[in-house]
Amino acid sequence: MLYLKCTGAVQKVLGLSKASFIDAMPSAAPLGNWYIHRFDIGRRKAYVFMSEVSLLSFILFQGKKPVTAESLPNMMLAGLQQLLQMRGISEDAIDRALAPYHEGRFAKTENRSDLGSLNDLVQRYQWIIEDDGGLDQCDLTQIIMGTNAMPQRRLGWCTSWEITESKIQLLN
Repeated sequence: MLYLKCTGAVQKVLGLSKASFIDAMPSAAPLGNWYIHRFDIGRRKAYVFMSEVSLLSFILFQGKKPVTAESLPNMMLAGLQQLLQMRGISEDAIDRALAPYHEGRFAKTENRSDLGSLNDLVQRYQWIIEDDGGLDQCDLTQIIMGTNAMPQRRLGWCTSWEITESKIQLLN
């Protein structure tokens, strides 16, 4: 089961009512449940996704079609698959990592520490993109890959990539 823990900004855009949310159960998936926040970069609407287990994160942009409650889980899974492919993780390992995410559900954010990490990520992405000349000039792939390569205090000074790869390798 894929539990997407949505911030208020995401809830509002998707038009999710309080009745839409269920209590997130601990996930059996190696990367756990995911936090999602929506923010602006320049004139673009962006979504940042963050694993609550490894703090692995990536950004996806809203296209011409609006993001809906039905499209968001598939959008997240496609983004995660692409990120893991860019990292060079085997297709077999990616398939095993994504297999537990057979159905998407929405839940409220409940962990203040995870929300703090999510807000820090948003600020970091905004700052680096702006510092690199904005979306037209920056290398967004390099920014995402570099952000996930930063040691994190919450992870015992490991990087998101190290935790992610160790969790995925446990599936072998």
